[in-house]
Amino acid sequence: MNASDYALAWSLYLLACAVVMFALWGLSARWWSWIKDPLRAVTAVLLLTPGSVDAEGNYLAPAIFIVAFELLTVEEGGIGPLLGVRLLLFVIGAVLAAWVLRALWYWLVASRRPAAVPQAPANPSPRAAKLRTVDIRDRSSGRDRP
Repeated sequence: MNASDYALAWSLYLLACAVVMFALWGLSARWWSWIKDPLRAVTAVLLLTPGSVDAEGNYLAPAIFIVAFELLTVEEGGIGPLLGVRLLLFVIGAVLAAWVLRALWYWLVASRRPAAVPQAPANPSPRAAKLRTVDIRDRSSGRDRP
């Protein structure tokens, strides 16, 4: 495999990963954030984490494919799949830890932020000045508000 074939293979793979990630993004848009954010992160890690193919480290491939290939061609007493699984588990753990820290930070900041108070417009229009606000309590008590 020469350099141009290697670059072409990675380009096509990254294009396919972008399609998968955009599809996942669109499908999970209406899900709860505590489900969709980790799912998106784990999917990105599984698709985009590279692993070394040879001992010198000249060529890289997606780590999930390295693990799958090593599992299919495992030899007696071989540790090939364990190296790729260890890499993927480490990266997934780091990404999920970063997500937990982000959620914790958001929870701490959002719980201490005062609620936003809507501001009245500076110069209301004449039509808006004529409109009367109605309080629900007026209807339940049977009296009209002047």
